[in-house]
Amino acid sequence: MKQRTLYKNAKIVSVLILIIIISIIFTFWFMSEKSTSYSEPNEALIAIDKDLLLIPSYKINGNALFFFMKDKNNLGATYVHEGVLGWKAGTLTWAAVDNNRSYEKLNGYRTHDDSLIYGMIKYEEEQIVKMDENKATFLMLDVMLSPEIVEQYQLEDLCIWYFETDNVAEEKTIELINPSGEVIDLIRL
Repeated sequence: MKQRTLYKNAKIVSVLILIIIISIIFTFWFMSEKSTSYSEPNEALIAIDKDLLLIPSYKINGNALFFFMKDKNNLGATYVHEGVLGWKAGTLTWAAVDNNRSYEKLNGYRTHDDSLIYGMIKYEEEQIVKMDENKATFLMLDVMLSPEIVEQYQLEDLCIWYFETDNVAEEKTIELINPSGEVIDLIRL
């Protein structure tokens, strides 16, 4: 009987120790998660770098896409996702922009997370950027940002174009098409 009681007590102690260990792990996870989660997506990005000029694209179903200017001469992008305890920023990627801001043509492109292709171009009415049969989404910088910021960052008449795709690595062609339907620039991915 004594042995049975000892066995029962050892079992209870083991369960209590397991509960304590799980509680400690959960507490550390919770504190870590809480310290890197924010109530709004832009707060998650500002926590990483307070000097970013944020250019929001969308916030839908717990996902947000932001473009940003870093150090006035770098254009970047990132996704921010809503987690259990708030918004968390993903990886930030950026690359230098043309110092002269001469973006009459496509002048290259950037990618982010194998799902985003984007670039900068001078806005021309009725001009389109197309990949396969999909038209790019445009973000008009001088409409989205204050005139002071547009001037300070030299973004007059510029816009960001982008595509979201399942696989950036697939062979694709990006075309810049003028209002008369003529292809004036082409990039092969």
